[in-house]
Amino acid sequence: MAEYMAYIGTYSKGENGGIFRAMIDSETGDLRVLDTTDVENPSHLALAPDGKHLYAASETGEFRGRNGGAAAACAVDAEGKLTFLNIVGTQGKHPCYVSVSPDGKFVYAANYSEGTATVFAVDENGALKDDPKIVVHQGTGANPRRQEKPHVHCTRITPDGKYLAVCDLGIDTVVLYPLCGKCGLDATRGSFVRTPAGNGPRHIEFSRDGKYAYVVTEMGCTVRAYAYEDGRMTFLSAVNTLPEGFAGENIDAAIHFAPDGKTLVVSNRGDDSLALFEAEGGKLTLKQIVKVGGKTPREFAYTPDGKMVFCCNQDSSDITVLKVNADGTLTLTDKRFELPCPVSLIWKN
Repeated sequence: MAEYMAYIGTYSKGENGGIFRAMIDSETGDLRVLDTTDVENPSHLALAPDGKHLYAASETGEFRGRNGGAAAACAVDAEGKLTFLNIVGTQGKHPCYVSVSPDGKFVYAANYSEGTATVFAVDENGALKDDPKIVVHQGTGANPRRQEKPHVHCTRITPDGKYLAVCDLGIDTVVLYPLCGKCGLDATRGSFVRTPAGNGPRHIEFSRDGKYAYVVTEMGCTVRAYAYEDGRMTFLSAVNTLPEGFAGENIDAAIHFAPDGKTLVVSNRGDDSLALFEAEGGKLTLKQIVKVGGKTPREFAYTPDGKMVFCCNQDSSDITVLKVNADGTLTLTDKRFELPCPVSLIWKN
């Protein structure tokens, strides 16, 4: 038996909602919920580098009577149990992504509906200090319905630990800001990477060697490959994430590498599938598109041993399980676990 502890973010709150802590068996594909921590709409989760604290984006439009969402901090004990520490307003609506600086001293949140990023300092106990720094984006995009203003969707630390890559769906731009040991982020400098008009860059992933970056575009339904070096990204190629001849509506969501470091995977919301690509530097070759057995897949996670994939399906309120085959392709199993609008899953360090 190979069991791993997972934390699952959901669009829910209360006694039977929030952050779910679960044990997952990579041999059988079973999932067993242990307990929950009451944070409203914890749609994205991140662990501190030392694994002793967990941070969650509380994706709401109002917090304590004021416009904006919040970010929550929890302590993680030796057995993985969470103890709530505090929750602080992000001063921006609908935070949907959080990440932690390499030294664990800062937390970065992406405020989708505000078009801003929030930088929190972390105190000596792991709680968030309530005096955040706000990074404001400006502009519009080509799509008047989705890009009427900036929509920051991702705040991801680059693999060299020197920059924060901020994907802004609303202005078709990825900005790489230098990290700062004293203030968390230097917003006065940064390099800008433009994607095609109306594509909407959502999330970014990096190769294991740190030499390549891959941006998934939500509306363009593409993966764009770049060479990466010291805060600079150079475009190399792009591939579509949908089956040939697909004519329905689809928006892309998450992007991750499999544990082998060679298979790059994207979730399709609409086609309700995972698209697998062989990544050889800047060249991406379609390997498989497989249905997930649920509706509107958001985040997904390979088990640490690479044997199973657990997929969070927002609109069918379940997690489905796919088996990893010897050639790296996936096969949907009959395992299905009901949870309220699951959208994020990470493993205990």
